[in-house]
Amino acid sequence: MSDYDVDSVIQNIIDCTSATWTPLDKIPLVEKEIDKIKEDITKYVENSEFDIKSILQESGQLAAESKSLVNELNACKEEIEEKTITEILKSIENHDRIAKELDGVNFAINIVYDVLQCGKFVKDFTSESVTHTYTAAVDAVFDLLQYVETPAEGFDQLDLFPNTKKTAQLIYESLLHDLYREWHERVSITVAPEPAQSIITIKLNLDESTISTDIVNALDNIHKLEEKFSEFTKTLMQEVLIPIMEYECLVYAETDELATITFTYKENYRPSYHDVISNMRLLFHYLSNKFNIEYLNGKTLMKIFGKLLNEEFCDTIIEKCFIDTIPNTINELQTYGRITSEIEDFQHFLKILKFFPEEGLTILKYLDNIDVLFANRSSQYFLETARTIMLKDLSSTMSIGVEKIPEGPDLKTDLEVDKDVAEALDVFDKTIPKSLFYFPRCMISKTAQELLDLVYVVMEQAVQCSDIVCKKLYVTTRLIFELYDAVVPYHHENYLQTIPQYVALFHNNCMYLAHNLLTLGDKWLSLMEGRDLDYAIGFVDLVQKMRELGYKHLTMHMQQQRKQILDNIRSSDLNCIVVKDLLGDNAEAAVRQCLRQLQLLKNVWIGVFPNNVFTRLMATLTNMFIDELIHRVCTVEDISMEMATQLTEMYTIVVQKTPQLFQSPDDVEEYVKSWTKLRELIFVLGGSLKDIDNHWGDGTGPLAKHFTTEEVRSLIKALFQNTQFRANLLSKIK
Repeated sequence: MSDYDVDSVIQNIIDCTSATWTPLDKIPLVEKEIDKIKEDITKYVENSEFDIKSILQESGQLAAESKSLVNELNACKEEIEEKTITEILKSIENHDRIAKELDGVNFAINIVYDVLQCGKFVKDFTSESVTHTYTAAVDAVFDLLQYVETPAEGFDQLDLFPNTKKTAQLIYESLLHDLYREWHERVSITVAPEPAQSIITIKLNLDESTISTDIVNALDNIHKLEEKFSEFTKTLMQEVLIPIMEYECLVYAETDELATITFTYKENYRPSYHDVISNMRLLFHYLSNKFNIEYLNGKTLMKIFGKLLNEEFCDTIIEKCFIDTIPNTINELQTYGRITSEIEDFQHFLKILKFFPEEGLTILKYLDNIDVLFANRSSQYFLETARTIMLKDLSSTMSIGVEKIPEGPDLKTDLEVDKDVAEALDVFDKTIPKSLFYFPRCMISKTAQELLDLVYVVMEQAVQCSDIVCKKLYVTTRLIFELYDAVVPYHHENYLQTIPQYVALFHNNCMYLAHNLLTLGDKWLSLMEGRDLDYAIGFVDLVQKMRELGYKHLTMHMQQQRKQILDNIRSSDLNCIVVKDLLGDNAEAAVRQCLRQLQLLKNVWIGVFPNNVFTRLMATLTNMFIDELIHRVCTVEDISMEMATQLTEMYTIVVQKTPQLFQSPDDVEEYVKSWTKLRELIFVLGGSLKDIDNHWGDGTGPLAKHFTTEEVRSLIKALFQNTQFRANLLSKIK
């Protein structure tokens, strides 16, 4: 039967385009189509391969059977609701009661089991303690503590629980005490200090025997092994390992179980790295023989020992020993590989002993910053060397400089230069004094030259090193000169205050160092040619500081000499001329003492100072001395004839002796301003009014050149009686 298209049939019956049709018109057509379909269905059923009637009959039977089953199910349901449900409810009630009874039984069983287990653990601990099997005893105690710490429900309510808990704690503490005692009997460090030395005794009675292994395992099981090892390593580090790096040491293994380390205390002693490594090898070999025993799953005590100590040991031996092996000079640095090879062998030795891990830890890590360490080491060495030089005696001298600064022709150059350069050189030649490039002949301390030689060594080493080292050494050089300012005046303070020659030498030293500082920066830069620097090199800023240091102490000494001269004069009768008719002997003694003081200064200064400096210094003190002598007379209102004669004689001695204080007698007239004034004063003291009038010369004579009007009038009034001639002379001097 082909598919029946309902839509097309309806379209054929009903014309949708027509608006005049009615349902009554179409009903016959529909009925006709229905009859046609019935005929088609009848034919289809007749021609079908299936027995439709049989199928319908069988379906009816199945429907009747299904209805019968439904009725039976309904009957069963009614029976269950009436009888079975009641029995089920009774069963549930019985189950709940039985479950409660079972819970009670289980609760009692758990409590009884815990009580029995605790008793068993106590019994096991007691039996293991008798046989000294500490590992099994530890297991029993830990199980007991676990039951006590996490008791079953109801167990903690029993009266025996507090006693059981207390017993467990006591057992644990007793076990710890026994284990600690056994450990200390086998592992101990004893210190016997004495004033000159200390003897350290290390006792290690550990081996692969059952007893030793049992003790180690027991401590490990209760997590106390690292704690006890930590105590041992701390003591070993503080009492043995660090002193080996600081003092003279002797390591001696007396027996397999006993080793002694003897430290001898010596002043200013530091063991070499080779001695430290040798002693460390002996000690670690002894420790390895005792700690290299397995106690659990391949673990060894040496690994624990290394884990607790290796990092601290590595840092300490680098800081206290291997850092000191870094050389001070570039030549020593080039041969430093021999030392690092020995250190590397020692590290390999520690790895073999399992004290160091195979990777991740090295005692050669300080070489990563070798440039910085070398720079710091060199800087420290040169500063210490410089300070040692500064502490030396200043009186060991040497001659330096040129006798006479050459005038010489103008600066010339063989190079072809343009007009502007030639003009600049000409200006430079005329502007810069020749003395800038020469140092005058004088005496300096050998230490000053030694210090300068050290600076040149620093400079030569710096230019051969990396930029980091070079910069550090440049800063070190500047620090050397700043250190000179701080150390020398302080260390030689007493000599600088009391010995004129020391002051002269110190002044010359400062001037000589300042002179070299002027060109030191240019010398440094010339050696650094071709290198890019990120900092400026120069020492000119230190020149004035160094000069002022010398000026300062020379000025202080000059003030001290001046004070002594003035005190000598002012403590004599020269200070009280106005109240005396005659001067005592102490006046002439004071004058002669001042001359002797100046003569002594000449003896110690001449040849030490440059000639021009010596002359200026002597002229300054002599001029001050003469000014004070003149002032003593010019301020007096009345001078007797006898006193005038005494003053003339004393001042004549000064005139006679003073030229001898200088290198050339003519220097006194050129450099001592008050020299002629003193001679004129002597003339006035011994002359007449007429002689004074002639020397005044109506204000143009030699007397008028060196004395003021008031001074001349005061001298005339003090020396001569009031006569008409004196009055006429005073009226002329206005």
